Amino acid sequence: MATLKDVAEKAGVSIATVSNCINNTKTVKPATRAKIMQIIEELNYIPNASAKSLKSEASREIGVVFPDIDDSCHADILKGIISSAENMDYTLNISFSYHTPKLERKIIDQLIGRNVAGIILITCQPQNADYFQNSIVRHNIPTVFIDHFPDNIDANFLAFDNYNSCYYLTKKLIENGYHNIDLMIGHSDYFSERECVRGFTDAHDDLELEFDADQIIETRFTKESSFRKAMFNIVEKPPQAIITSSHPLAKGVIEAFNLCSIKIPKDTCIITLGEESWNESNYLPNLLHTSRTAYTLGIRSIQVLMKNLQESAFFEKEFMLFKDNVIGSHIKIPKAPIPYHIPKAPKRTLRIIATSMPTILSLYAVSKEFERQHEVKIEFDFVSYRELIETIVADSAREKSRYDVYMYDISWLTYLVNLNVLTDITELITSNEVFSRHLVPKNLSNACYKGRYYGFPIVGGSHILFYRKDLFEQPSIQNQFETRYNMPLRPPKTWKEFNGIAQFFTKEFNPYSPTLYGTSVIGSVNEEFALELQIRLWSFGGGLYDSAGRLKLDTPQNVKALQSLLDTARFTEHGISNTSINSSFQDFGSGRTAMLLSFTEYGTLINDCLHGDIITKIDYSMLPGQTPANVGWHMGISKTTRHTELIANYFKWISQKKTSYYMTTLNGQSTVLYPYENQEILRLYPWMRLNTKCIEKSRNRVYPFQAPDRIVPPYEIETILQDVCIQAYQKELSPQDALRKGESRIRKLFQ
Repeated sequence: MATLKDVAEKAGVSIATVSNCINNTKTVKPATRAKIMQIIEELNYIPNASAKSLKSEASREIGVVFPDIDDSCHADILKGIISSAENMDYTLNISFSYHTPKLERKIIDQLIGRNVAGIILITCQPQNADYFQNSIVRHNIPTVFIDHFPDNIDANFLAFDNYNSCYYLTKKLIENGYHNIDLMIGHSDYFSERECVRGFTDAHDDLELEFDADQIIETRFTKESSFRKAMFNIVEKPPQAIITSSHPLAKGVIEAFNLCSIKIPKDTCIITLGEESWNESNYLPNLLHTSRTAYTLGIRSIQVLMKNLQESAFFEKEFMLFKDNVIGSHIKIPKAPIPYHIPKAPKRTLRIIATSMPTILSLYAVSKEFERQHEVKIEFDFVSYRELIETIVADSAREKSRYDVYMYDISWLTYLVNLNVLTDITELITSNEVFSRHLVPKNLSNACYKGRYYGFPIVGGSHILFYRKDLFEQPSIQNQFETRYNMPLRPPKTWKEFNGIAQFFTKEFNPYSPTLYGTSVIGSVNEEFALELQIRLWSFGGGLYDSAGRLKLDTPQNVKALQSLLDTARFTEHGISNTSINSSFQDFGSGRTAMLLSFTEYGTLINDCLHGDIITKIDYSMLPGQTPANVGWHMGISKTTRHTELIANYFKWISQKKTSYYMTTLNGQSTVLYPYENQEILRLYPWMRLNTKCIEKSRNRVYPFQAPDRIVPPYEIETILQDVCIQAYQKELSPQDALRKGESRIRKLFQ
């Protein structure tokens, strides 16, 4: 066990300096502080707040750490612990990690520092065995792990027998004629979830029933995550039965099924591993529960801990599995439903042309409720970004357009209005209070051109910086950075600072970097690259136009901005033209890059790439320079549609609180105000807290459009901008010459 003296000796400072650093009693130089904190981390030194009692008497405090109490099973376990502890001469110190590994480690370190007698823990990081070995085991803290157990750790473990429960339930379903069964679990890193999978697969094998790996659905341990999985992976073709490993997962599935009018158990039987209760009202209607004695497990956990404390020298660690009462009981499994048939399509059809984005996929999923309410079939055709604008223009030229609704980027508004493509919906927007009261004002104003409205805002959000918080806050990395640049490592405020941090996290320039590259420049689509350029132009005081409103690229400010972008490209893998949005997410999530410039619209996709808790691994900040682009997408109405009234009702339905909650839960952004006032949603998607500030500072992308004989589409200008920047990147042109050439080419479009 490391001591204060060990830390001081390795850091080459006095014990008093280490003490001042830990307790903030006197000023310590930033470089010295960083070095001390790095060594504390390396030695796993834990400041002991109870050092005096350590010499005189044992602590009478027991630490209890749970991930949450949203799961009623966890709540009942906690009740059992509290009830049993009332008769013991110990005080409980109860904390919640909220499924955040870093917070859990901080709580445990604090408990060890308080010299607690023992710990009862439901960990959210069982895969982190090294941490538990170097903290709990190393400090000889008697511990009881519940449900989730790290491998190769000498500690007590109590859990439910999920293997036999899932084996029994799967076997019973198959014997009752079910041939299509799904299993929904939390992270497969967890012992409890792996046991569910083992029981599920063994039952299929023993009864010689084949199954597909897709029938095992892995998600996070929340009802929101299970709702997303159900909406995107299950509702289109629901199985005959679903077994969920916990009550929150079952609640998410039921919410999705109710939204899509899938009847339980008529269409699908849902069974969840659940807690024992005398009160039937605690159970969701038509949901089958197992009956596990969570309260008893809580009592038993503290009994095991007490025994461990009393017989510490010769105590044999306990490994106990509690059986569900379902095994051997007469659980009433309903008759296997016939395979689910999609209801007959109604006579009316609403056709929407769009590009595939998280919000639009969410809208596609939740629109089933609107379809049911209004007896209409909503068809989405998905095309690429470039194909979309070309399809809209071509469709609008037809005598009878194929599509009723066009999804379009806000930067296309001027172009499409001047081509007379979109219906003026000013009366609809201004006569319905629901829009002015419940839509984000900036998103609504984005649909306005010369005082008239031509669209309904469906995608909003903002342009922000995602960064690897776990790296930015690691003491050893902070020490390296401060030594090199003589300033603290923080989210960058300027583009120069951004490039310095990107260089620091690029292995070519820093062999000690934990990532291969500092960042990515999205350039596989020229429209996305244009955003990378424009946010820098604005930050340096430039833009496409001069102060008189004339096209002017060749300015000192723009030259500096382009040079900054070229500097950024040095710290990327593929430069400025070959990285797609999806590959940038994968690089960031897999640890290849340390920073990512992207949009809140893609927050859930980035989260999914992390394979872990988003709050733990990444954080969010305003863009360097604080000049984000005004981004968003609208739904415009075709001039030839016969369904204008139906579309108006669709827009109103999207603006409802319930619909906005569903859509935000699925994709993590909204153009409706309600989700920004819901603390549960903000806790799930913390990047949404930045939206208001970023939207206020955002700037519009405005392109010239009127040529003598035609309307020039935005993508022609964006293509030119990327072409000349690539030439500068390849050193075929200087930054100034590239901008001069770009200006000349754009001017020719309007001659």
